Amino acid sequence: MIGPDGVQYPVTPAVERFLGSLDPAELSTLVLELASYSAEAMRSLQLRATPDAAPVLRQLVAGIDAALAGLDFDYHDPFYDDEANDGIQAVEEVIDELERHVENGAPKVVRQAVEHLLTRLGDLGRDADHADALEGVAERACALFGLAVEGHPDPKGLARWVVGFRVKYEGRPSLTVDAVAAAFDEQAWAAYRASVGTAYRASVGTLGGGGPGADPYRSEVDCMLLELADHDGDVDRAVALLSGGDRPYFREVVRRLQAVGRQAEALDWLDRAVAHGSVDFVWRASATIVAAEEAARAYLDGGRADAALTVPRTLFSRDLTVSAYQLLCEVGQRCGCLAEQRLWAFAQATERAPGMGGAHLIDLHLTDGDTEGAWEAADTFGAGQAWTRLVDASEDMFPLRAARLCLTQAQKRLATPDSKAYPGIVSLLLKARSLYDKAGHRSELDVEIARLREIYRRRPALMAEMNRARLPV
Repeated sequence: MIGPDGVQYPVTPAVERFLGSLDPAELSTLVLELASYSAEAMRSLQLRATPDAAPVLRQLVAGIDAALAGLDFDYHDPFYDDEANDGIQAVEEVIDELERHVENGAPKVVRQAVEHLLTRLGDLGRDADHADALEGVAERACALFGLAVEGHPDPKGLARWVVGFRVKYEGRPSLTVDAVAAAFDEQAWAAYRASVGTAYRASVGTLGGGGPGADPYRSEVDCMLLELADHDGDVDRAVALLSGGDRPYFREVVRRLQAVGRQAEALDWLDRAVAHGSVDFVWRASATIVAAEEAARAYLDGGRADAALTVPRTLFSRDLTVSAYQLLCEVGQRCGCLAEQRLWAFAQATERAPGMGGAHLIDLHLTDGDTEGAWEAADTFGAGQAWTRLVDASEDMFPLRAARLCLTQAQKRLATPDSKAYPGIVSLLLKARSLYDKAGHRSELDVEIARLREIYRRRPALMAEMNRARLPV
């Protein structure tokens, strides 16, 4: 069995024999004794006896309020410490208990308790500056609510409540129709649509509302309209909603059109995204931005090789990244022009190296496994921020070059006194020493370390760090 702490406890044969030997009175006494050890266990017992027990609901609501009262949003800033006691764990534990009660067959009381939790989270979302910290527990609460409302005695009332909740709290928490769809019957769906229609008519003339300025990611009414369009398979309505704002949601439009086989229209929207500058790498992609990898693949599948090549070329011209180069090589390989694209990319990086340094050019050579070419770029334009990657790639083929580069970096860092930097500097010297050993030039480094000791002898913290590392005296 699984305990409330999530630990699995084995039920041994001895325990089974013991329980089998008890008569009803003894078993009842044992159950009551064990339930007395835990408030949750007693609540579980009460819910099994009386599924709609009001006292248990009051206890659960009180536990929710107490957990939320202990939240400290001040921890959630850019310097947030993951181990800080922000109180969210207490809310997680409340949801854990509610989930166990649902699993044990007590949906009514849990539904009412989770409804209270969602409402409180909605209030916090409107009032607290850092309420985004609750996103995780809000998602869990919405999912739990969906489980708890299955078999709801009044699906129509539930549908109206969900729409009212979403309009009031504007999607925070994000209680989507998919979460509760299993509880809807035909009449509930009709009530849901009617309620969304009422909300739509109330929102006409304001931001969103399904009109020309529709924005499903800012207007909860538009979000509900988009969900219904997706549920009905009405792609044209979905596209209209996703493209009504100032910045169309290109990714979502393209994906919906592709999913129903409307490839020509998808490519037309992809062309618009490219023209709009809304194609980028996947880690930068959002609902408005199409991932470059997806765009290139779609163009290739659509027989538009030139457009597919334009995607990585544009990104590479922007910032000369390895990711853009790799995508360019991948597309070039499929188009049969890999060599041509590689030459173009290296020409671009070489042309801009005098002003930007050699880091980008070095990274391209290393990506191709050309360590010698990377060193030529470093010798000509400097290694810049790529020096660590160059050292790591050169340990076997060019250990002496790598060692000297490590030493140069250590010397640069020593130019400014900083005791906090000394451990890192000494680590560099140790790395250089290992590489000098591999190259058979240990004495060269020993002479340089002796020179550094003489130059910086008035830096006791540095001398102590070098002594701890047992560098030559």
